[in-house]
Amino acid sequence: MKYIIITLIVMSTLSCKAQSPIVSLKDFKIVEITNGIYYKDIDGDLNPYIGTWKYTSGTTSLTIKFKKIVEYYNGEWYEDVLVGDYKYIENSVVVVDFLNRVDDPSVNDAQHYITGNSIIYPNQFITCDDCTTLERRIKLDFTDPERKYLVNAVTIRYINEGGIQKIQLNLFDNGTIVLPSESSPPETKVPYGYYELIKQ
Repeated sequence: MKYIIITLIVMSTLSCKAQSPIVSLKDFKIVEITNGIYYKDIDGDLNPYIGTWKYTSGTTSLTIKFKKIVEYYNGEWYEDVLVGDYKYIENSVVVVDFLNRVDDPSVNDAQHYITGNSIIYPNQFITCDDCTTLERRIKLDFTDPERKYLVNAVTIRYINEGGIQKIQLNLFDNGTIVLPSESSPPETKVPYGYYELIKQ
């Protein structure tokens, strides 16, 4: 009898989950958010970014490692999310290094320093003049844990040039902020701007 009850509970749970509507990530802004909805990466827009990427210019480098979280529950709905962490070296000096957090099982999926899944098109900020008309990029939140008062974001674009996989990344201030004090730095430890990273 105990096994029958457990089986019924499991089947009931699966049945409830299966009835939740599944919507493509690219339709996030046009479909009303309802409790339990699942924003799924149906078209695989997040997949090309999975892995380790590196920008190098002389003795300065930016390394980012991304992974994809499938069916992450944020307390209201389910979604596929791209998360990552980064390491920045300037003039051969390590400024920040959070790369090990990506694969650290003690780090909650929502606590990575790069996270998101917003699909954006060429005419959306930051605009992309080189993109094809319907080309999709990804916009993600970017956190500097030592300067949490800043609201930052990155746009990323995947390209493949002659078999070399690259990400074109723009890091920018994404909101009006009030600095905690006059001496508070107005940008992240990774300088705002454009970076081209190569797949490692």
